[in-house]
Amino acid sequence: MRTKLEDSPHTRAGDALDQAAAIEFARQGAPTTSNRGWAPLLDACLADFKEATEAGDTASIPVLVKIIADLALIERGAIRPGSRRAQQALRVGRLSLARRLIARHLAKPALSPGMVAEMLGVSIRYLHVLFEATGASFSQTVTAQRLSESRRLLCEKPPRPIADVALTCGFGSLATFYRIFSASEGLTPGEYRAAGP
Repeated sequence: MRTKLEDSPHTRAGDALDQAAAIEFARQGAPTTSNRGWAPLLDACLADFKEATEAGDTASIPVLVKIIADLALIERGAIRPGSRRAQQALRVGRLSLARRLIARHLAKPALSPGMVAEMLGVSIRYLHVLFEATGASFSQTVTAQRLSESRRLLCEKPPRPIADVALTCGFGSLATFYRIFSASEGLTPGEYRAAGP
């Protein structure tokens, strides 16, 4: 149950200060002697935080602040990596990094769970478990990102050839692009472009 104190402007200002302090703490970086590889997870979550802030996604911001603070504390040795709190933060960080790796390698038709799992340093099964928690599989996430990027590229001026858009987004062939895009949008890529955003 929330009290009036929790809803007061002073508490909201305090929350903002706590968030700012957590982000600054995370940005200061870890000791140089650390080589556990948690810094990329922290960087991915910081990038998610920045995007959520810019998009005004107020639901995600508090969760991301907690994860960022926990990852920073793990990196500094203040939280044991085997603890439940640490495991939750590491799962979120790995999922965030996995999504960023997908975006970075989207143009590769051979983008696969094995490829991303290897870059993350986890098993393929663990990678699938990370995505299962989101309600979208690895494959669905890749397809959604490819479709999102293709919609963006189709609206660029000057227009790019549709085949170039398909290849840039990692669709193995023009026929595959047309099939997947049409099933998703109800329009061919050309019709989508003509209709405008």
